[in-house]
Amino acid sequence: MTLEQRKIALINWITNLHEESVISQVESFRKKSLDELPKEILALLEMSDSAEETNCIEHTNAKAILGR
Repeated sequence: MTLEQRKIALINWITNLHEESVISQVESFRKKSLDELPKEILALLEMSDSAEETNCIEHTNAKAILGR
């Protein structure tokens, strides 16, 4: 199984979870791994999470920009 397939399988598994204790464990694992990130990256992630969708720019690629 490729890394991408493993990620998709995990996302599907998490999406179908109904046990709050397991979800809490996953959240704590995520927090622990975030603690290892530099403070600057954490600040950017927090800014991204708190940004209003109306203030965001749609993701695109160079071909789409040049084609306009």
